[in-house]
Amino acid sequence: MGVRRLRKEELATYAKLANWNLADSEVDEYFAMTEAMFDSVDQLDGQPSPPPPRVDAKRDPGRVPTAGEDPYNAVIRWCNVKARSGGKLAGKRFGIKDNVAIAGIPMTFGSNVIQPYVSEADSIVTERLLNAGAELVAKLNLESWAWSGGGETSWFGPILNPWDTTRTASGSSGGSGAALFYDGIDITIGTDQGGSIRLPAAWCGVLGLKPTHSLIPYVGIGAMDGNYDHAGPMTLNVEDMALTMDVISGKHPDDFRQDVVPKLRFMDAVASAPKRMDGITIGLLKEGFSFIDLPNQPEGTRETYDAVLEAVERMKALGATVKEVSVPSHLTGSAMMFMALMMGNTQLLRDNGVYYHARGARQSPELAIAIGKGLKAHGDHLPPTLKLISMLGEYLKEHDFGAHYAKAMNLAPGHRAQYDAAFEECDFIVMPTATHYAHVSNPDAPISEKVLRGWGMLSNTAPINASGHPSLSMPAAEANGLPVGVLVTGPTFADAEVLRFARIYEQNYPWLPQGGPRK
Repeated sequence: MGVRRLRKEELATYAKLANWNLADSEVDEYFAMTEAMFDSVDQLDGQPSPPPPRVDAKRDPGRVPTAGEDPYNAVIRWCNVKARSGGKLAGKRFGIKDNVAIAGIPMTFGSNVIQPYVSEADSIVTERLLNAGAELVAKLNLESWAWSGGGETSWFGPILNPWDTTRTASGSSGGSGAALFYDGIDITIGTDQGGSIRLPAAWCGVLGLKPTHSLIPYVGIGAMDGNYDHAGPMTLNVEDMALTMDVISGKHPDDFRQDVVPKLRFMDAVASAPKRMDGITIGLLKEGFSFIDLPNQPEGTRETYDAVLEAVERMKALGATVKEVSVPSHLTGSAMMFMALMMGNTQLLRDNGVYYHARGARQSPELAIAIGKGLKAHGDHLPPTLKLISMLGEYLKEHDFGAHYAKAMNLAPGHRAQYDAAFEECDFIVMPTATHYAHVSNPDAPISEKVLRGWGMLSNTAPINASGHPSLSMPAAEANGLPVGVLVTGPTFADAEVLRFARIYEQNYPWLPQGGPRK
């Protein structure tokens, strides 16, 4: 990891980058001082690094899919990692989004920018899965650098929708949604910064949970900004989701994102679910249905709106009370979150994935080097989404000095408080997950069209990333034979109650659509 010393003739250049000018008369003085400071660099390089945290497991890095065995283009690599034969997750086969580290298995981030990269450490989620007896069988396709919901930006090609392969699976965890329809995969792990678990869950017709922020440790997973990083499971039934959450949730000392994190009991909550919804008040979010009034609606917008209201009628038939609630900042929450995420991720990209000022955080020096070298050599291969974000982020940082990021951070508590106030009137907030059903894949579309429509369906999901509340997409509706997700959001750390609610519904009505590719 050693780095050569700064040369005398380079001093003025790096001073300028640090926003000051080095006088000719000062060159010798500062060169002497940098030489002294590099003694500390040499000392650090001479220290042995702590061993990478990895579970003692059998690890087969596997192979890329062969033609015909991956019809949805959901898998980047078949692999096999297993640590024990017993445990809560014994017999469960997991697919892992390919921005989640599994030691010894290549990781791509859906891109060729840092290939080849093999992590030496397991993510905390990986550790917990393996220690509970899970078998990890695939690394799953995703939007390149996880920066789109359109399902079309992966270096490995678009991720296709299991219900109609002319359409996409959404993203960025599209592979984690589509792969659930493969016989060899039972449960998948995705990540969500603006809807990237819930959107593919909605379009693929599966369950997808964005937990309360910080409930699941995010260490060892490709990050964007610590304020919005979420990881969570995607499943075909509530029990598998509860079982997984029991294993992967909870406090870990290596994650700086976590403060006080309760230990929730998901399986107990689901097992005790009643048959009816008597006594439960559902809040239909006024702003969450307002997308229907926007001009130039994509295909499936009206059908999505109507399908979700039909699902709400089924909830009323089970005894739920339904009322309208309002969260005015829901309409501006996406802009607030997007601004902060854009600038936060720009800075993190500039820092090669290293979190500064995060005491106690587990970091990856090897990944920092891989990102840094990859960006220098292959930056032109970044997806247009991330090129746009980083370019605008650099511009704003130069001209507003971080002020918009600071303002977004200041607005977040008030935004969160508006949702909390709504939860004083209801137990859960319900609205459509995506604002329309799966769009048709169009690889030849202009760059601007693919980028902008890749963010066009997330106006209901992104505000919940900004607030941090738990939010579950249920496959409780359909339109024109395509899945439509119903988004159920609960109070902070009421994740188990959200799954309990989903279990009540699941006991009474089938997930939709029925038939098709579902196992």
